[in-house]
Amino acid sequence: MPPKVISPRRALVIECLLFLAYAFFSASWMVGSIVTTDMCQEFGLTALPSSVNNAISLAKILGNFVAAWILLKLGPKKTVAFSCLLTCSVVAGAFATNLSFFVVTRFLLGFGGAVLMICLTPYVVYCFEPRQQSLWIGVNNAGPNTGNLIALLSITPVRHWLGDWRAVILFYGAFSVVFLVLWLFVGKGYPIAPKAESDKPAKVYRYRDGLREPFLYQFIFTMTGRLVMYTVMLYLFPLNPDFTVDSQFISLMIALTGIPGTVIGIILAKKLKRQINLFRFSGIAQSFLFFLMILTSSPAVATVSAILLGFVIFISTPSLFTLPTKLPGASPAKVAVILTLYWAAAYTLQMIIYALVVHLVNTQGWFIAMMFTAFYSLTFLFGTFLLPDFDRPAGKTEEKESL
Repeated sequence: MPPKVISPRRALVIECLLFLAYAFFSASWMVGSIVTTDMCQEFGLTALPSSVNNAISLAKILGNFVAAWILLKLGPKKTVAFSCLLTCSVVAGAFATNLSFFVVTRFLLGFGGAVLMICLTPYVVYCFEPRQQSLWIGVNNAGPNTGNLIALLSITPVRHWLGDWRAVILFYGAFSVVFLVLWLFVGKGYPIAPKAESDKPAKVYRYRDGLREPFLYQFIFTMTGRLVMYTVMLYLFPLNPDFTVDSQFISLMIALTGIPGTVIGIILAKKLKRQINLFRFSGIAQSFLFFLMILTSSPAVATVSAILLGFVIFISTPSLFTLPTKLPGASPAKVAVILTLYWAAAYTLQMIIYALVVHLVNTQGWFIAMMFTAFYSLTFLFGTFLLPDFDRPAGKTEEKESL
């Protein structure tokens, strides 16, 4: 692992800038989803196009798959600058004259966000001591939720203020331009691989090494259901006109309560001796609350379920994304490769399932689509019983992993 040759103040500035850049990427994603109906009317579309969100998902698959390679070729600082430049492409979407051009800008937005996301945890590993890493990994995992919350809380007054959906997209995209400029001045790189202690070159952790990690497949299976559920609830569900409560309000509650859930999750990530128990509790509670929210006819029960759902999702997220840093021999390069492979696979599954959910909405209705999403989300609950328990004594952990 590279030595910590960065001042605490510089480390904090870099962390804040990366966090905000990723949060406003998510805000631009959310805003594009919310104004989809306005865009469809202008372009003469009669059905919800899954391509608007799936362009981002496809870009995130490709972006995540090549992110570690880009990181090795360009270095950390240039990779972040490249990713921020791509997220700025959302500005061009404000001038789209047809759906195809708009989808291309969403693709570039998603590609940049995917590469940026892969850079977050390696920067945490480099900038902060191990005892601080769970805190900042937890904070970074609140980035998407923070961006979604910013969009949901501000989109209504911004739409009233600016009127046209193009101006709205341009408004949020301008923040990405600001963060790119700031990064060029305050960003700092770090050595990808540690220096060899002898004349023999240091080993670089590559994709083929990551594909040999059993943890990778356990993590993919566990997280895919939660990722699909969260994507549907934040980016598709606000368009539901038939729910017992205003659907955009429900999405807002899930995003809003994710913030205190993340705060508690960061504390638990540092305090709990057996984090696997938190994962299993979160899985059980998530499944129960999601089914209850969909099945109830009571507005009060649906609202309370949504509030609690956002909370229980995010109390476990900070701990979950510290797991790659606990793998034997974890380094910025290894963590980047594991997360690259994970996100590429996870977003591949998410794109396929999201397209199926949109198809069910258009052909079978919202209730069937949401029930399908709820059943698919059960992979998280089942997967918590497959994840390695890194908090066990070493001998017991090795025995479990060998079974």
